[in-house]
Amino acid sequence: MEKKIVRKGPLPGGRQGASGAGAGRDSMRAASRARGVARPPSSPPHPSSPPEGLVSAGSSRTQQAAPAAGGARRMRWSKSMNENALRAYFRAKGEETGCLAYRARMHRFFAELEPSLSVTEQNLADRVRYILRSNIFGDAELERLRREAISSSNGNATAGNAAPLDAQQTAYVDAAVNIPFVANSDDDGIVSHELEKMRSILEESMLETRSMPLENRPRLPRIPLSKRNRAVVRALNPMLVTYLEASRDLCETDSILFGAELAVCRIIGAKLPVAGRATQKSSAITAWRKRIEDRIAKARALIGRLTSFRSGNNRPRIMRTVRMAFPGTNFSLFQPDITQKLTERIDDLKQKIAAWGKRIRRFSERSRRFNQNRLFQSDQKRLYKSLERPEVCGAGPGPDQADTVAFWRGLWSEPVNHSEGPWMEVVASQSASVTPMDPVTITPEDVAEAETEPYWKYNPSPVLENDSAQLYWERSVLTDRTVEHNRPDIILVEKEEKRTWLVDIGIPNSHNVQKYSTEKLIKYQRLAEEIRQLRRQQKVLMVPLILSTTGVVPKSLTDNLVKLGISVRAASCDQPMPNFKTLKGALMQIV
Repeated sequence: MEKKIVRKGPLPGGRQGASGAGAGRDSMRAASRARGVARPPSSPPHPSSPPEGLVSAGSSRTQQAAPAAGGARRMRWSKSMNENALRAYFRAKGEETGCLAYRARMHRFFAELEPSLSVTEQNLADRVRYILRSNIFGDAELERLRREAISSSNGNATAGNAAPLDAQQTAYVDAAVNIPFVANSDDDGIVSHELEKMRSILEESMLETRSMPLENRPRLPRIPLSKRNRAVVRALNPMLVTYLEASRDLCETDSILFGAELAVCRIIGAKLPVAGRATQKSSAITAWRKRIEDRIAKARALIGRLTSFRSGNNRPRIMRTVRMAFPGTNFSLFQPDITQKLTERIDDLKQKIAAWGKRIRRFSERSRRFNQNRLFQSDQKRLYKSLERPEVCGAGPGPDQADTVAFWRGLWSEPVNHSEGPWMEVVASQSASVTPMDPVTITPEDVAEAETEPYWKYNPSPVLENDSAQLYWERSVLTDRTVEHNRPDIILVEKEEKRTWLVDIGIPNSHNVQKYSTEKLIKYQRLAEEIRQLRRQQKVLMVPLILSTTGVVPKSLTDNLVKLGISVRAASCDQPMPNFKTLKGALMQIV
């Protein structure tokens, strides 16, 4: 048999023990019923749930519940209390929609409507915000409460207008009490001292601006809307009445108002430009342009260092810069292809400089269009005047037309005998001692001996350049905007003619020859336009060279070879090429 243990006597905490397995559960239920009986009945709660911290101080409209174990209970807001809160809110705000610093006035108006309640400004503001967000009152009721509050506010204002000016001055003094620089708002001596200080600043500002020319007036900053700044303005407004009444013309009124604005800026501590100087214009160079120009300057300096090192300058400072130009790579200053690496890096930097220059031009054009559109909306006459290009002329009067015609006619139509200067005789005397070089005859055998590597194994340098042309072999082109297809097989840039050739070689299957040729033309259209704008080329020509694996060629191959100046006979191959790589190498060697 199981033995049950029964505890007799009081339990800890004053509870009475009970026998049985459910003793603990029954005792807890009994305690809960006892607490329920002790709780007095309360009215059903309002649909709105008030925020924390609103405690009534003896209101006769609400039933105060017995305090719970944690302390005082929340105050229950009735409908009339919510209406009075909204009336105080609308009356404090008035007709203004962006009014700030209204909480003190709202709290004072609510205290007049509900003298038996004691709430703080923060609690009242939270309650009003909750009422408006919870849609406790409909739109019609809100409009009715707003009209009642505004009408009562206008009635009080009409009655208050009959008061003398001293009452208004007292109101502004009360507003100035809330200025943060007042040490103790309850001390009348300190308040009057601060007002006298503000008056003295106002007088000094007016005397300073009265004799100041308009072009020397400082540019006043925009004052942020805050409670402190509004209080300063309210305190200075009654001080301007005497000055404005004694004003004789608009110029003096403008000087008074500008002096008052300057005084407000000095009182609130706003930053002002140096007095006695005209307004300094901001820099015409925008931030984005300055950043890009800094990049270009650094890239040009690096190009100069790399070029100097390639020419044989081995100074430690130059070598240190060269190492920094190849970050994250296994670069050595003594590797065999150092010259080619330097040439490629210099070309990369030149392409970046060209891309950044195009970006500056593109952004400047966009900014110019934006400014013209904005000026057209504000002042069309000024826009049209800015579009008129004035004639550029010299400092003095222009030459006579007959003299100009005679001058150019003498340059182009009459023969001129040039006289050789003495410097040419010096150069000729220095060259007289130079031994002329023996003539050299190059035979086909010499060429055959020099050509030790087959043409299909020819590996050209990625970048070749001279004074008249620049050649890229299978090298990506850096552009301002991202271009998906930016690496044709061959790029030839003719510097004097400002013409660029894009040559791309394709080895498709026989049935895709024509399709492949069309795809090549379409694929590099965007790259061609970027190169034309980037390098300011007059023409960018795309030349696809298509030859199938079985020897089938499109009809356009002959024309494209003629464009490149390659004879069709030289381009013909006596033997079929074994694979793609050798065929492509052969075509590149021919080109």
